[in-house]
Amino acid sequence: MARRIPIPIRSFGSEVRVPTVPELAEWLKEKRGEEVDLTTYRLARSLDAQDGVTIPAAGGIFYGERWREAFSGMEDGVLVDEPGIDPSALVADAHYILARRRDAWFSLPAPHMLGFRDAYIGDAEEFSETIATMYARLTREMRDLGVQGHVLIAEQADEIELERLAGRKVIFFPRDPENFDLELLLEYQGDLILTAGDIDRAPGLMEQFRVRRLILITPETADLAAATAFVDPDMLEVGGYCEDDCSEYWRRLVDRAFISR
Repeated sequence: MARRIPIPIRSFGSEVRVPTVPELAEWLKEKRGEEVDLTTYRLARSLDAQDGVTIPAAGGIFYGERWREAFSGMEDGVLVDEPGIDPSALVADAHYILARRRDAWFSLPAPHMLGFRDAYIGDAEEFSETIATMYARLTREMRDLGVQGHVLIAEQADEIELERLAGRKVIFFPRDPENFDLELLLEYQGDLILTAGDIDRAPGLMEQFRVRRLILITPETADLAAATAFVDPDMLEVGGYCEDDCSEYWRRLVDRAFISR
């Protein structure tokens, strides 16, 4: 009889729609006495859906708005004064989420997706380095409280961001791996993230770069079995990023995350 070997599931985030007024009001009644807001609601809902996920991540693209507010010296996303950070809201989010799951990561947009513009520094490279450095400071503030790590959802591979931020505790998630510079990403990150349909790219990239983990996005069980032809099961993970109907999405992912031996 075949033995099922479970494959760890890593969340790269869950998008949560803005609730209706009655939905939010009902939730706020349950949180009387706590300092919460709409973003807290969406963080909580993103995490609640991830039952059975090995490495959960609260947040998604929507969490970028909170991070935008953590940067000082900005007016409407334009740097007009000495840059700085105010981590207080992120610290409160960390306390709130860690009280629910101590193993949670946070998911948010990479710096280039926040749309910041410069009207103060006057040098594009220095401006990018400044934003990335402040991102690093904010992630450390949250990790010092016990947050396990951060997922940075990315539309493009930005070398300054990768150099300043990529590491074991900060993973860049290419939102569209098929149209992403994975070679540049793998210069800085040991996690190769591919859609299940793009798995045939894995052997060549793994020969070229030192890959620590192969993470397949929303695979079927057959895709995981195919991957074991060129990677050990202990290097394999299932990745998930949910944009719609997230409770069902994560449940189905958990059901399929195994190989048979």
